[in-house]
Amino acid sequence: MAKQIKIKEIAQLAGVSAGTVDRVLHNRGNVSPEKLEAVEKVLSQVGYKFNLHTSAVSLKRGYRFLFITPQVQPGNYWDAQKDGVRQAMEEYSDIHIEILSREYDQFDHTSCEACFNAALGEEVDGVIIAPTFQTETLSFCRELSRRKIPFLFVDASVEGADNAITFCTDQNACGRIAARLADWHCRSGEKIAVVHSGRKNQQRSTNSIAREQGILSYFRESGRENILLHTTLKQSSEVFAETEEFFRQHGEVRSAIVLNSRGYQVADVLRRAGRKDVCLIGFDLTALNRRCLEEGSIAALLCQRPQSQGFYAVKTLIGILLYGKTDPYQTGLIPIDLVMKENLPYYREVIF
Repeated sequence: MAKQIKIKEIAQLAGVSAGTVDRVLHNRGNVSPEKLEAVEKVLSQVGYKFNLHTSAVSLKRGYRFLFITPQVQPGNYWDAQKDGVRQAMEEYSDIHIEILSREYDQFDHTSCEACFNAALGEEVDGVIIAPTFQTETLSFCRELSRRKIPFLFVDASVEGADNAITFCTDQNACGRIAARLADWHCRSGEKIAVVHSGRKNQQRSTNSIAREQGILSYFRESGRENILLHTTLKQSSEVFAETEEFFRQHGEVRSAIVLNSRGYQVADVLRRAGRKDVCLIGFDLTALNRRCLEEGSIAALLCQRPQSQGFYAVKTLIGILLYGKTDPYQTGLIPIDLVMKENLPYYREVIF
């Protein structure tokens, strides 16, 4: 097979600079008619097909990306996102890419705002955002747009940022699936607990809101919203005790849906409350949730392939900056995986 000709070689044959060839390939304009004709003639003669790697390596261009997520801990959901980012860097190792990271407390909107403000001091070519708080995220994205810095989302979409590329699952559908699973376990007169996550100023994540909407829509269709009971699991031992008391008092609860990836915490609360009869549905195949799935304290996990989200985010930013266009995955949603104890052994660490 003939070797793909490089941009520098095309430039030499056409008698122009490599930058001129790049502008022609990406249709960026600012090329004189004479140079345009010369480049197009060479492209026709050599049968050139544009190649992302060839372009990047030939032009010796480097890029700096910023990846903003909630705080990362080994084995948690955001660590899996970063695994995908690392895989993308290995896949495109012949392109000069540096990825910076910033993290915020996903239970504190002021931490998120401070993180975004600090991020605006970085010199970067593109930003990947895992959003939690809508107001702070929209403000940050408006500033990125003003500076003409491309950005995209992983894990969740943000209402009001309609033109942003997002890699995530359909969170409303996730809620409906969780509702159906919980409903199957209940008989007439029994209740389902929806467990929210406590945050400062009672702000909620965009994913939790969409999942709850999916749950509510499922039960409204049959006129059974009254079987849902709501409780909040805040991040303190005192409030953990309150949640234990909730399950002790509500013996009619037979299923529980945790709206975030902290199902393992609710599993421990149920154990302390002596409630082995509750079917617990959670989200995300983190290390701690995996342990609960193996031992049976979590019945099922809805998983969002975080590694894939991180991988495609990096790939898409590369495409935006080199091609001036987006990855074909921008219009698709990440599949929703339903993992139980029986099929857990077949789930490898990374799923594409």
